[in-house]
Amino acid sequence: MRAGAVVVNFNGGDDLPRCLDALRAQTAPVGVVLVDCASSDGTRSLAERPPAGVVGVPLARNAGYAGGCAAGLAALDPAVEVIGFFNPDCAPAADFFAVCLDLLARRPDAGGVAARLERPGGEVLDSCGQVLTPLLLRVRDRGYGGPAAGRFAEPATVLAACGAAMVYRRAALTAAAVEGEVFPADYFAFWEDLDLGWRVSAAGWPVVYEPRAVATHRRGATAAPGGGRLIFRRPPELAAAVLANRWATLVRNLHPVDFWLRLPLLLPGEVAMVIWVLVRHPRVLGRLRAALPRVRRAAAQRPLIRRRPLAGLR
Repeated sequence: MRAGAVVVNFNGGDDLPRCLDALRAQTAPVGVVLVDCASSDGTRSLAERPPAGVVGVPLARNAGYAGGCAAGLAALDPAVEVIGFFNPDCAPAADFFAVCLDLLARRPDAGGVAARLERPGGEVLDSCGQVLTPLLLRVRDRGYGGPAAGRFAEPATVLAACGAAMVYRRAALTAAAVEGEVFPADYFAFWEDLDLGWRVSAAGWPVVYEPRAVATHRRGATAAPGGGRLIFRRPPELAAAVLANRWATLVRNLHPVDFWLRLPLLLPGEVAMVIWVLVRHPRVLGRLRAALPRVRRAAAQRPLIRRRPLAGLR
């Protein structure tokens, strides 16, 4: 199978060259597409004058991670059968794609690969695939922030792969597309990885966590420095996207059985979360109002989505 990689960059700084070097050093041949979303830190030059083995796609505006992934997917050779999507602050190990291709060859039913993402230094885990918490349906990156040694050493079926380094079979992406879109154009950033994995899984293509596919992820490159929850260190438009994209993802994909079973806890949980965010980050309110049409669009797309109860997807 032929492999390709899409890197979506917005002011990636020193991270971007490391990511590109890691992709160009893969032991399996990989065609690389670099999408730049109107960066202003000098990294746009890498898309305008790309290094050998890289195709540059300099966009005129910042289309966000979802828009950048869509642009990169469109720029890849249609004959590429396996596609990885990367944040610039994520650097895959040299055998990353070789491992993913091996898994997908052995598992023709698998639609995607969730990698083992580690923080710099390799002692702390970042993500071993994404799932939803049982009651409030929050995104949980398995292993997030915990010690790496001896943990999550076995393959497993998960709901989705973390968007920092997610690999999908093109056939699975095609099966999960809605109105011709693999990535919702209005998401901009956040929850697009969970939404995609959920649709791929519901379409009958399981997403498999592969511990041998290792990448280093710095995490939080779009947040201001400091401690505490990332949502409070992000610009208001991105914090609003976290909330609106969550609702759109649940509205689009949640099976009625899962919705009605959780409604008594889910509704007050959402209200409490919004109040908490607005008290800590009041400028989010105006941006959240502007983002709500994507929730209405997701509701209109429900009849086009194959939905299955969560218990049967992982």
